[in-house]
Amino acid sequence: MHILRSAVYFPVLDVRAIGVYYRDVLGFACEYSAGDPPEFALYKRGEASIMFRRVASSERSCPNEAQGGAWDVFLWVDDAEAFYAELREKAAEVVYPPTLQPYGMKEFAVRDPNGYILGFGEAMDQPSPQGS
Repeated sequence: MHILRSAVYFPVLDVRAIGVYYRDVLGFACEYSAGDPPEFALYKRGEASIMFRRVASSERSCPNEAQGGAWDVFLWVDDAEAFYAELREKAAEVVYPPTLQPYGMKEFAVRDPNGYILGFGEAMDQPSPQGS
């Protein structure tokens, strides 16, 4: 048995508006949408999928940052600097720029219009521990 795919699930007030943002700014494509106005949509870029579901009120929705977390979703990329430049060019709201972390990831993050934070990271070569 294998897991074939996964997707993060974001409750939002306006599925159409957030879909436009994910398409135009973050480069995702709509794979599926239901309803008029949309009640649900699935967007995909590469192997990353994000689901949006319309909710009547956002008072129960709480991005992880408000709870002390860092991201609502983390996505691995093959070139963090190039991806960062693409998103900056499209005016994405940057939470922090590409930063090399001590654990060998070059990471950056952006915030979407609903407050959800997307972290992006590229695994960097790390020196082997001494004695291995």
